[in-house]
Amino acid sequence: MWKWPVEVVDWMRENTAGRTTKELTILINQQGYDRKYGMVFTESIVKGAKSRYGFKSGTPTGNPKGYSAKYPEGMEEYIRSIAEGKEAGEIAKAVSEHFGIEFSVSQCRAYKKNHDIVSGLDCRFKEGDEPANKGKKMSPEQYEKCKATMFHKGNVPANHMEVGEYTHTTDGYLIRKVQEQGTQRERFEFVHRKVWEEHNGPIPEGKMVSFLDGDKDNCDIDNLVLIDNKENLELNRSNLRFSNAEFTKAGVAIAKVKVAARQRIGKKVRN
Repeated sequence: MWKWPVEVVDWMRENTAGRTTKELTILINQQGYDRKYGMVFTESIVKGAKSRYGFKSGTPTGNPKGYSAKYPEGMEEYIRSIAEGKEAGEIAKAVSEHFGIEFSVSQCRAYKKNHDIVSGLDCRFKEGDEPANKGKKMSPEQYEKCKATMFHKGNVPANHMEVGEYTHTTDGYLIRKVQEQGTQRERFEFVHRKVWEEHNGPIPEGKMVSFLDGDKDNCDIDNLVLIDNKENLELNRSNLRFSNAEFTKAGVAIAKVKVAARQRIGKKVRN
């Protein structure tokens, strides 16, 4: 079995503790050993070396706080950017292709409703349309069963929030209530977007604010970074997000280079 150079093994011994394999891989690729010794460092290779030489990271398994295992980060911003004028089937197909996941029409409808995303299509009843339950009255038995839980005028829902209070979206984003009236999007604001705009001005179209340490509750300006949809997709595809903010900064830089290179190649092919 081919052995790694002593210099590389010593570096691994000193730097493995406290770092995940992903973090260690991106860090070792910054040391220049690939050029010096003609080596290649992927996650699987680094993981094998850790096992071979008995190096332990000692890091907890699982995902960082705020991570959504159900949907990839950036999906909400992407759907908002393409939703106008499209039906749920079109959006579901685009999301499935863009993120490489299975996203059904029913999931798309529920996601749009939960996140207050409007396509702009008029699906309302038009003059002359009749509701399916027109002319049907609730039976006395049904009325008696429902009477105790009926909502009466003037009642306040048990889950009512006051302006200024905080809660989370189904994807784990921290939001704050800013007004009583309007749609959910009008009544609540994303805290991380608000913080970014307070420091940098309006977020440009096609851009999104991401969390460097993966913690969606950490809305400190130093933990936020502005990226576009293509860079976000590259971060997801290449597993360049880490719980360590500094490593993710390096991951963002790599993603930007990859996207720029891909665009440059595309231009050459077209020309």
